[in-house]
Amino acid sequence: MPEFFEELLSSTSPPTYKFYNGAGWTKSQSGKEMEINSPVDGSLVGCVPVVTQEEIDGVIARAIQAQKAWNEVSLDKRATIMHLAADWLRHHEEYLTRLLIMEIGKTVDEAKGEVKRTADLIDYYTDEARSLRGEEIDSDAFPGFEKGKIAIVNRVPWGVVLAIAPFNYPINLSASKIAPALLMGNACVLKPPTHGSIAGLHLTQAFVKAGVPEGVISCVTGGGSEIGEYLTQHAGINMVAFTGSSETGAKLCTTSGMMPLLFECGGNNPVIVLEDADLVLTAAQIIKGGFSYAGQRCTGVKYVLSYEHILDKLIPMVLELVRTDVKMGDPRSSETKLVGPIITESAAKTIEQRVKDAVEAGATLVIGGKRMGTYIEPTLLSHARPEMDVVRTETFGPVVSFISIQSVEEALRIVNSSMYGLQASIFTKDEGTGIKLGQKINVGTVQVNFSPQRGPDHFPFLGVKKSGLGVQGVRYSLEAMSRVKSIVLNKYE
Repeated sequence: MPEFFEELLSSTSPPTYKFYNGAGWTKSQSGKEMEINSPVDGSLVGCVPVVTQEEIDGVIARAIQAQKAWNEVSLDKRATIMHLAADWLRHHEEYLTRLLIMEIGKTVDEAKGEVKRTADLIDYYTDEARSLRGEEIDSDAFPGFEKGKIAIVNRVPWGVVLAIAPFNYPINLSASKIAPALLMGNACVLKPPTHGSIAGLHLTQAFVKAGVPEGVISCVTGGGSEIGEYLTQHAGINMVAFTGSSETGAKLCTTSGMMPLLFECGGNNPVIVLEDADLVLTAAQIIKGGFSYAGQRCTGVKYVLSYEHILDKLIPMVLELVRTDVKMGDPRSSETKLVGPIITESAAKTIEQRVKDAVEAGATLVIGGKRMGTYIEPTLLSHARPEMDVVRTETFGPVVSFISIQSVEEALRIVNSSMYGLQASIFTKDEGTGIKLGQKINVGTVQVNFSPQRGPDHFPFLGVKKSGLGVQGVRYSLEAMSRVKSIVLNKYE
């Protein structure tokens, strides 16, 4: 344990963690704790407090007051603090990598990549924030108005931003909310996921040690059912930035009231393989997109649509890559490739049942399907159908289903009738055809000849339908974390 993080936790083993109330690391008066067990081997990683509603009230009251002063701090000073926070993450990369492996079951490369990418992302946000500009607008450009009015248009913070992050990227997807919120002059209250709470607390310490003033950042822990609803309905919260399931996102929309929302929700991403596709490339991208972090990614490949004679060639190619390039196992082992554990045994059982139900309904199990505790074998299903739960709903695990189609129009009907709309992929050697078909798919982003992915991070990232609200991506997130404010000067005579 680096000295840098010592004040977060007790000296016992396994440790009991504190929460950050904006002024210091403290125990909760509730006396309640959540045990965080590792999906890797079931061991107890640590215990985190379940904060009380009164403690949340205090955190938000402190944030409201601190935000006013933070908004007066120069952008240059805020930028210096953000760059230092990024450097602290790099400095503690090895320790944070080990933490992510044990708390959420990422492989070594995936965990290390998350820490590195987060540091780079914070730096990029910071540099981009320096380039944001306001504008002046003259009145005489609009018919019927003469000169004499000038609108001075600036971007100003919302106030207190509530950041709710998911378990699969607890450092990266927390920082992707915290950094733009703070850079634009907001205070930020982080609600980390249950699995990922410990990582979220460590991330908070990086910002605190970098010099974020008291009250401007805080981190409160507890289950969503215990504190999530209270936070999202709190009168002191001015904006909610959320990443999580579509079901939770829909509920938050109905309970959070009239405030700006930036949501990234479920993604049940299809791949459409046209007849002229490079099948070697396609198979490799299906493997990468379907099995990275055991398929627990909102941008994961979930099902593949193509003609039967194409699937007859493609599925054996994907199967061979599963055997050579994917290996389920302990994420701490260098022999494990892509597929470690599912975050909880309950989640693993849900995936297992969906696969069984699909096979009973007529799908063919090509490989995999077996569960061992929190581990699910990398699984391929052929002869799947759109109405099967394994296809119809987001299956957050290492399962890729193949569906035979008769026409491109049928593929479009299947994709566009889904309640999800995050990303889709098209594989074809004709980029013009890819663009033309992509324009007909109702999702946030269409990838041509690549698997779905979040990034590069300065690209726009969004979902439609039940896959999200608003647009993320470096500049887009900075703009979302602020609002336009105009002051109109009228000619005085």
